Amino acid sequence: MTVSRTKLLDSLRQLQRVRQRLLRRLTQDHELAVGSVSVVRRKCGNPSCHCAHGPGHLQTLFLFKDNKRRCKLIRRADEARLHQAGKHYREFREDIKQLRAIDRGEKEILMALRDLRAIYYK
Repeated sequence: MTVSRTKLLDSLRQLQRVRQRLLRRLTQDHELAVGSVSVVRRKCGNPSCHCAHGPGHLQTLFLFKDNKRRCKLIRRADEARLHQAGKHYREFREDIKQLRAIDRGEKEILMALRDLRAIYYK
């Protein structure tokens, strides 16, 4: 079953609209925490503290890679900012994945258009 040229072109235009929307989101001026921001429980080391025999204190950690896995404790004043930047980075990565899928879809549509226009000489 062959798809009509009009349907292929409509699909291509739709992918281009999604691409434009993604590009607008990807080029926004948000801070990106390249890595992961998470909350962990840690013991402070004070033997008389409740954490010595309990689950520990909540602390926010920033994990990132630059050829090595590293962690940084985040100051309380910066926690909200880093959590937001981490959220923006996850969205950024997801948008990049969608952009790759659009690239593959556009290529498939263009190859189908080529097949519709192709002539074969015997």
